[in-house]
Amino acid sequence: MNGQNTKRIFIGIDSGVSGGIAVIDEHLNVLGLEDTPTIKAGGKSLYSVADMAAILRRFALMGAALVILEQAQSMPGQGVTSTFQTGYGFGLWNGIIGALEIPYRTVKPSVWTREVLKGSSGEGKARSIGFVTRMFPTAELVPPGCRKPRDGRADAMCLGYWGLRL
Repeated sequence: MNGQNTKRIFIGIDSGVSGGIAVIDEHLNVLGLEDTPTIKAGGKSLYSVADMAAILRRFALMGAALVILEQAQSMPGQGVTSTFQTGYGFGLWNGIIGALEIPYRTVKPSVWTREVLKGSSGEGKARSIGFVTRMFPTAELVPPGCRKPRDGRADAMCLGYWGLRL
């Protein structure tokens, strides 16, 4: 997929429907950052699979890519529908990555958060937002038309950074 391009890049994917996809290079330059593409149907956000593939293909062409995909897991108290949706997104991203023949690794949230966010202040999603704000000040965590930073974007940035550290 990457042809002759030898620039090493790391693509982090938070696989949730409100997740994100980020790409950084080996020099910690932010090359791309987007929300997971979705469409609205019946008041719900659904994955836009063709757009997911297009973004990943575009990002992977930027260099010798390694994708870091957050491993899906159910959470205590999470309902059956929510658990299914979490696994569904993880499966979609796995299929797209495989179809595009991009090397990848999966990582549990507990592993990357322990390693990347060690010593970071804050709780929950605020930790990854704070880390990215400090480590990658050019990362646009607040999409156009929004007022708050997106934790899915921040988590995707952290996943890319975790991949760089491998």
